[in-house]
Amino acid sequence: MPQPDRCPGWSEVLPRAKQLLVTVRDAAPKQPLEISIAHFYILGMYWRTVRLYEAVLLLLEAQLPEEAAIIARSLFEDSLRLRQLACESDTRDACVVGWAEKSISEKVGLVKEAVSLGLEPDAQRALVALDAERSKLQGYARRHGVARRRPFLSVRSAALSFGRKDDYWTYCWSHEAVHGSDACWIFARRKVTPDTVGLFGKTADPEVLIRLAAFAAVSVADATESASSIFSWKPVAAISDLSGEIERAAQAYAGQRP
Repeated sequence: MPQPDRCPGWSEVLPRAKQLLVTVRDAAPKQPLEISIAHFYILGMYWRTVRLYEAVLLLLEAQLPEEAAIIARSLFEDSLRLRQLACESDTRDACVVGWAEKSISEKVGLVKEAVSLGLEPDAQRALVALDAERSKLQGYARRHGVARRRPFLSVRSAALSFGRKDDYWTYCWSHEAVHGSDACWIFARRKVTPDTVGLFGKTADPEVLIRLAAFAAVSVADATESASSIFSWKPVAAISDLSGEIERAAQAYAGQRP
């Protein structure tokens, strides 16, 4: 099986993908910030995209693009949410408050499940803290005139709205990788002989590696651009330059296929 660092294209793309991670990390201010509750949740959403992107690179370098797709799927979703928040400032608080309230409910569910499993003998302190978090969030909503909550767009609608239609199929395939249908073997199962099929522990196909790198790179670049717009960070041209180079490499490699 060919090694990725010897495959045409991948050896050039991986360093650029790593440089993008460094550049993205440097884009955000490092000093402590005083921000609103809504911006606190948005900032957490953004830094999650950076962490997810780093995890994707680690898996791609290990020749595990299927597993990288599992993580890139969440990165894609979060990047679309951030794009919606950046583009729709009038409804930003309504989206964030609704998302945060649902998140608090999920945390309450986790605490109650721990109790039901006998893992947590006394959940009262945690539940009181979550009630306080919810009250603080609702107080913010009242002060800022957020009378109604608004859900985020569906992934499909957001992908079509924000120019990620071409990546939506990759997202759909990554869904199969998450849930473990036979579709997750599309790239890792090949005929060895006319009568023998091999299931490979690694996927070194450079096109697959580059395509997943581009899928993740565009997502984290888009997330950073959105966060920069929301928080008024100084734009960093190198981010779009690097993600564009990676995306063009994926398109060029695909064009070489018969």
